[in-house]
Amino acid sequence: MSPPNIGLQGPVRAALCTLTEDHISQLIREAVQVQRHCKRARIILPSDDATKVAGKDAKDRGPGIMKQRLHAEDINMALQWRGSEKIYATGTVGYPGKPNKAADTKVVLKEYLNSEMDLKPPQEVGLTVHWLAVDGVQPDIPQNPVANKAKRKAAVVHRIEDTEEDGDDNRDGVQVTQLLPRLLSEELQLYFSRITSAVERGGTTPLERQQQDAALKSLAQDPGLQELVPFMINYVTKNLYKHVGNPEHCRTLIRMAHSLLVNPHLHLELYLHQLLPAILTMVVAKKLSSKPWDNHWSLRSEAAQCLILACSFFGDNYATLKAKVLRSLCDAIGPDKALTTQYGGIVAVSLFGPKAINAFILPLALEYWNQWNDALARVNDLEKRTEIKMCQQAALNALYAFLGPENNQESPEALDLTWGDLEDTFGDSLVSMSALDEKEYSCCFV
Repeated sequence: MSPPNIGLQGPVRAALCTLTEDHISQLIREAVQVQRHCKRARIILPSDDATKVAGKDAKDRGPGIMKQRLHAEDINMALQWRGSEKIYATGTVGYPGKPNKAADTKVVLKEYLNSEMDLKPPQEVGLTVHWLAVDGVQPDIPQNPVANKAKRKAAVVHRIEDTEEDGDDNRDGVQVTQLLPRLLSEELQLYFSRITSAVERGGTTPLERQQQDAALKSLAQDPGLQELVPFMINYVTKNLYKHVGNPEHCRTLIRMAHSLLVNPHLHLELYLHQLLPAILTMVVAKKLSSKPWDNHWSLRSEAAQCLILACSFFGDNYATLKAKVLRSLCDAIGPDKALTTQYGGIVAVSLFGPKAINAFILPLALEYWNQWNDALARVNDLEKRTEIKMCQQAALNALYAFLGPENNQESPEALDLTWGDLEDTFGDSLVSMSALDEKEYSCCFV
């Protein structure tokens, strides 16, 4: 091999030839290794001239000879190993030595652009915003995967009605909410099922009560549950309305709502319109129990505390929240309402503090107390008498919350009342804490 005469001196030319020869030899050896590992074989068809010399027709041409030849791709791979660029263009169609008709065909760019393409080009990357879920329910819009609205509702909520057993231990229907798997992870779905199952089992045994307390404590403290908030709120509200006649189960649901409210990692602002009406119903509903001896009074008190807690948390952000709740409670303590509704309204208003008691309860306390005493004198029904006494106790508690020593009230004259008026109306139910100082009072129910 002799390079062209480009004006190089003898020693330089000899050194350049030696380096080029060594480089090409090493490259071919590496390419042969690549070809041997790839096991690439080429079929070489005999040419027409060789067929004529052998005295055979073209159709009698042999099947060809299987030979292993070095391919341009082998050389490119060897160059790639050495960190060099490719020097051969591969991927051509046709046999070796024959022209590639597809490669020689000229393509008119305008005709190609005007012709219909079999494969459409991909669209540009964009962003579309739509509602995946609203309050835990997937809206019926084209962007959501499930198109059938009936199927979606069946997938979200599935009711299983338990058969009623004979006797007093009849069990109500249990509603099991199945979460959409594409909205929540498996861990959150498992967490939701554990919480709801603990709530639905109740607390009839010490072990069940312990498990229920642990579940509600976890719900009040654990972070990372914001995605479960719409499902939890939906579960609480629907079951509160469904189990109105079961005070014990409703108390558990109120505890669940209380745990959601006190959890510092959750944001419930978007769900107050759904949660607060359900809690308010547990406070002022006319009838919350199917049996007279059920303890629905505790349910009303706990629901009132949960309602006041929500107002204290979100009252600063929403200026009309407390006003709307107080308006509903004032309607509940009206004279035309049932005694159970009046009890819930008095308890809830008294929890707002002395100013709310002074504005809404005390103007009616004397009138209601006399009416309740008259009703006790002529009513013999035990259930009715219990309702009257519970209302009297709620009124006494509200009066003590206003006149108690911790509120530092000046005197009953702030209400345009005297101690004689209070003594004549309430009698021994309201007693003075000190014989010399008539500014501190205590109350008891006789």
